[in-house]
Amino acid sequence: MNKKLAIETLAFVLLIIAFPVISHGTDNDTRAVWILGIGLMILAGLLPVVTRSMDHSQDKVRDMGPERDERVS
Repeated sequence: MNKKLAIETLAFVLLIIAFPVISHGTDNDTRAVWILGIGLMILAGLLPVVTRSMDHSQDKVRDMGPERDERVS
């Protein structure tokens, strides 16, 4: 798995975790848990932006399409 995909997967998992944490913090009126959830959501939103500025010069070019797919004859 390349680094960009791993970081974007981590961002997605953090976002999935953030929503129940925010909800739990709001329901139980615990400010620290709510702030933790908001922090996770902000971090999850910033990670894909960081991947745009990564060095992609070593990435393999993949031409995907029906004409390049081995399953299509």
